Amino acid sequence: MASPFGVLVCLLIVLPKILAISSPIDEIAPLKTCQFPCMTEVNLHLFLHQFVDGPNNPNRNEETLLQASFPFGFGTTIVHDWTLTETTNSRDTVVARVQGVHVQAGLTKPNRWYTTHNIEFQQGRFAGSTLQVMGITAGLESGQWSIVGGTGQFIMAQGIISFTNHPASTFEDGIKELNIRVRFTRDITQAA
Repeated sequence: MASPFGVLVCLLIVLPKILAISSPIDEIAPLKTCQFPCMTEVNLHLFLHQFVDGPNNPNRNEETLLQASFPFGFGTTIVHDWTLTETTNSRDTVVARVQGVHVQAGLTKPNRWYTTHNIEFQQGRFAGSTLQVMGITAGLESGQWSIVGGTGQFIMAQGIISFTNHPASTFEDGIKELNIRVRFTRDITQAA
């Protein structure tokens, strides 16, 4: 009869060889490089121009689709195509368009506009890329929107857009100053 020590030594010598023969692990090639692309962060400072819907505003860049009769206009839905420039002047070069909808989502408070939109860049290094954004707007002097995705150079984007109503705003041109902080996956096929 074998001693417990002899059985243990036999197992320690033979078991790894048995496992090596039956294991599919040796069929997987070892990783030579990291499989996760690098993250990049960029900060942008832009100005949003909102020309509100209304009969006396021929330059408007939003349109009411549904005017609800609930308290505070709950359910009112507006589609928008706002512009982003590098200055407070709405006539400057449009860097990007902010296209989406905002819905009056507050049944107990006025001006609780839920917004979801795509920021599509038209000029500069990010031309053709988009950011998907959502949050609350209107009725707030300042606030934040979440960046929940992106395309083009903004693959797997995430981040935050901090906004404040700019003092240069008028009834015709509601200006929001945006500080966009976005992290995204660098496309290693384009970087190579």
